[in-house]
Amino acid sequence: MIEKELRKKFVVVTTAMMIAIFGTIFIVNEIYLSHMMKQDIIAIIELISGSGLFTGEDEIDEEEFFEELVQESPIVGIILDSEGNELSRRIVGKGYNASEITADMVNTMYKSDGNEHLISKYIYTKKELNNGNILLVIIPNEVSGNGWMVTVETVLLAVIAVFVLVLASFYLSRFVTDPAKKAIEREKRFISDASHELKTPLSAISINAQALELNSESSIYVRNILSESERMNRLIDRLLTLSKLEEDSIKEFDQFSLSQIVQEMLLTFETIAYECKCELNYSIEDGLLQYGNADEIRQLTAILLDNAIKNNDNNYPVEFICCRSAEGNIIEVSNTGIGIDEESIKHVFDRFYTTDQSRNDSSFGLGLAIAKAIVERHDGQISVSSVRLDNSEKRETVFTVVI
Repeated sequence: MIEKELRKKFVVVTTAMMIAIFGTIFIVNEIYLSHMMKQDIIAIIELISGSGLFTGEDEIDEEEFFEELVQESPIVGIILDSEGNELSRRIVGKGYNASEITADMVNTMYKSDGNEHLISKYIYTKKELNNGNILLVIIPNEVSGNGWMVTVETVLLAVIAVFVLVLASFYLSRFVTDPAKKAIEREKRFISDASHELKTPLSAISINAQALELNSESSIYVRNILSESERMNRLIDRLLTLSKLEEDSIKEFDQFSLSQIVQEMLLTFETIAYECKCELNYSIEDGLLQYGNADEIRQLTAILLDNAIKNNDNNYPVEFICCRSAEGNIIEVSNTGIGIDEESIKHVFDRFYTTDQSRNDSSFGLGLAIAKAIVERHDGQISVSSVRLDNSEKRETVFTVVI
């Protein structure tokens, strides 16, 4: 699970970074090429304006001249008098209507200074003739006439490049995440092995302490040894449970009644809530079916209820809801108390993480980590929110499971 997440993040980050780099290079290159093409066109039409193509001053083989310079792109030549009145208009080239260049455009070109060369979709140059008239030589900005084809080809190449990049990133992610994967596996193996190794000496300590308690006067030190041994055994059991949930790829799943499972757990915790003087309200929808491991769902329910009752302000009830939704079956447990601050919420499902208020409650910080592992094994989601009540220091904390 962690390896998949690492590989997914690597692919996403690598792809996004490469797209950003190549996208920037592409945009800069397009801007540069566009600028250079514009300069080339300006140079061509300036050459044409001095060639006599539209004035008839020189005899020119139009077909040869035209094919060499602009490769059959249409060129419009307009001659104006000194007042800006149009005297003649001529088009050289194919597939173009010179009437698209309006009188307003011509007037704007006439009044422009020598540094201006672009209006609408046209590039132009202005030249004063020997007789005082003005020659405008105009050419469409898209001289190739196939701008849409270039765009389609560019987009297609970009899609292919991104696809290849994703495949390459996914392949390389195996090598990049392999050290992290091995480190995580070593950590899990160490926790599992250490937990198993600790079971035997702890059992021996517990048995000897019980013998001392039976064969001698009751001693606070012996009782303390027994208490701490039991606590350590609970910690080891939870570590082994978490290790098994994270390592066991075989899912012994079957269909069972979720409504019945949570009902059984609630009956157990009603007694615990009563002893803690905590009101426990619940609503369970009948007939809920779930595909999964019934024992793991029992454990999940127990963790959430135990956590809610322990951290509840008894002036408020603990609320438990189990129902069906469009996303799946929902288990929601809420309580009111000190709650979880915004910083702690980010880490509440981390192993061994405990909030300041729970450190004095013999909490190991493993319960919610186990709950998350169970939910993930069932391809579900678990989330938590903790919102401050109006005009109060209390927070309403809600754990929501969707499976």
